[in-house]
Amino acid sequence: MNDRELGCAGGQFMDRGRMNQNGVVQPLLTDLYQITMAYAYWKSDKTDDTAVFDLFFRNNPFHGEFTIFAGLEECLKFLDSFHYSQSDIEYLKQTLPEGIEHEFFEYLGNLTARDVTLYAIDEGTVAFPRVPIIKIEGPLIIVQLLETTLLTLVNYASLMATNAARYRMVAGKHVKLLEFGLRRAQGPDGGLSASKYSYTGGFDGTSNVLAGKLFNIPVKGTHAHAYITSFSSIGELKTRLIKHKQTGIMEDLLEHAIRHRALLSHLLDVSTEESSEGELAAMVSYAIAFPDGFMALVDTYDVKSRETEQANTEPKTINSDIKSENSPPKTKPKPSTNGQQNGQSSNVNGQKNGLKTNGHQNGIAQSNGSRSPTDTKIQDTKTSTTTTATATTTTATLKTTTTVSNGTAYLPKYVEKSFRSGLLNFSAVALALNDLGYHALGIRIDSGDLAYLSCLARETFEKVAERFKVPWFNKLTIVASNDINEDTILSLNEQGHKIDCFGIGTHLVTCQRQPALGCVYKLVEINGQPRIKLSQDVEKVTMPGNKNAYRLYSADGHALIDLLQKVSEPPPAVGQKVLCRHPFQESKRAYVIPSHVESLYKVYWKSGKICQQLPTLEQVREKVQISLKTLRNDHKRTLNPTPYKVAVSDNLYNFIHDLWLQNAPIGELS
Repeated sequence: MNDRELGCAGGQFMDRGRMNQNGVVQPLLTDLYQITMAYAYWKSDKTDDTAVFDLFFRNNPFHGEFTIFAGLEECLKFLDSFHYSQSDIEYLKQTLPEGIEHEFFEYLGNLTARDVTLYAIDEGTVAFPRVPIIKIEGPLIIVQLLETTLLTLVNYASLMATNAARYRMVAGKHVKLLEFGLRRAQGPDGGLSASKYSYTGGFDGTSNVLAGKLFNIPVKGTHAHAYITSFSSIGELKTRLIKHKQTGIMEDLLEHAIRHRALLSHLLDVSTEESSEGELAAMVSYAIAFPDGFMALVDTYDVKSRETEQANTEPKTINSDIKSENSPPKTKPKPSTNGQQNGQSSNVNGQKNGLKTNGHQNGIAQSNGSRSPTDTKIQDTKTSTTTTATATTTTATLKTTTTVSNGTAYLPKYVEKSFRSGLLNFSAVALALNDLGYHALGIRIDSGDLAYLSCLARETFEKVAERFKVPWFNKLTIVASNDINEDTILSLNEQGHKIDCFGIGTHLVTCQRQPALGCVYKLVEINGQPRIKLSQDVEKVTMPGNKNAYRLYSADGHALIDLLQKVSEPPPAVGQKVLCRHPFQESKRAYVIPSHVESLYKVYWKSGKICQQLPTLEQVREKVQISLKTLRNDHKRTLNPTPYKVAVSDNLYNFIHDLWLQNAPIGELS
């Protein structure tokens, strides 16, 4: 068993020095027609033919005007390990059509990428349609066999990095982005690639633990709703003690939390009866496990949608999660006429749930019938109801009315009771941890109106910080998840959210807006002779010949245009006028006087070895942001971005069109 097979048997990734080699990436990871073409080439005595192939894409993804090139390092690993093992050869003998000559399999068994030369732009660089991001030269048969594998290594990597870079731009540089997509990705390889290339594109971390190990990406996570719902009462807490961080004395964290919850109830105008006892128990338990890393999910008991709640109808009720182990059966309360007279739903404990707010500053509904001096614009409404002594039920949501504060419309009409419970319990546990020398990290919101709820949470933290003299409470992190996409973030930005970090999964890793980049691999030269692919669709006409690519910059440092030239042409010079032409439209042309000229291609693989010092993942990530800064903002904007110009030299333009005329068939009219 060879080196690669050992790697596959022991795990998906082999350790090849500084690089983790994906054992799935091997010569058989290809389309069958590549191997049948190789036999036909071999049978036609074309083993000494040399060829040049261009790998490029035709359109930028996501309705944007830029693409991030990624996947180059994986391509180089593939070239380094390219070899058909004995078991590969045996499999091909059984799989290929009958009649394949035995000598061909001997030929395959001796093939390596030693005679291949690979040119590429730097990984992490902004790239544009029609400009080859990789150029391959070498023996025809071997460079043909590389096609499918190189495409699969570049297509998704570049798409993923581009998607992540777009999320980074709309979120802004001060908001953290975490990739949470492993469970929704296209299999384990897709999940690992998504984690790696989302980090390349600008994300700050991943929930994928294996990706953290393999690629040294920061791994982040909180807990699921399941952890909260696994507790139903404080009686289930088997561990309540925790060491004081400074003194080392064991103290009862639950006792501290209950004391703080009572104080917070008055400050935040949230009755303790409105909060879930099971949720409090779960948070205490999690805080004991991670006192220095307490990040809690606060929306577990979101049981009703705001959209389906009617303002003036009899409210539905749910059983409160505040239980004891011997709680008797609950009885259904009757609606109160007092509550209905005011157009508000009632609560069996006499707590009000129909409250006006005047904006984010007063966005916390009161529940004890009293008005806080600092919240004078919150309208009190008392309700009454009939209930039994043993029943404890609450309405699922709290109604608020839309008002205007400082000229800004207040967005939500309802406040979920569940979120009030989560905020109260989290704040109580966080203050309890503070008593014992620890600082909580923050909360995660996974449902509801994220803009409104984040503002409500931030206001709560500010109140707690001021009342309890804990300044660090102002800086608690608010993480938002829940099927977030690029448009969601743009909308939240317009609404004025208080979110510090987005956890993004499905839309990121599956690239739902565009699931494929569409890179292609086209023959442009064989034995020194140019080749052109013609099509009635001009977009699919290839640009023939061996070419170099240059990026021309203006005096302000922004990229002006990418220019393709024949390799025989001298590079454009700084300060010298260059005629840049559209490759297929004769009238589109312009003179450019560059202030800086960047040669895009470097030789990355030659004579069987890597020729450049490969950057680390961190360096590639930094390269993405540096490269994006060279683009004007109108090229990067989300709505109607300006197309970036790609041109050819006058010499290459004439060469393309002469070859086009030579190869285009001449029709006949009769």
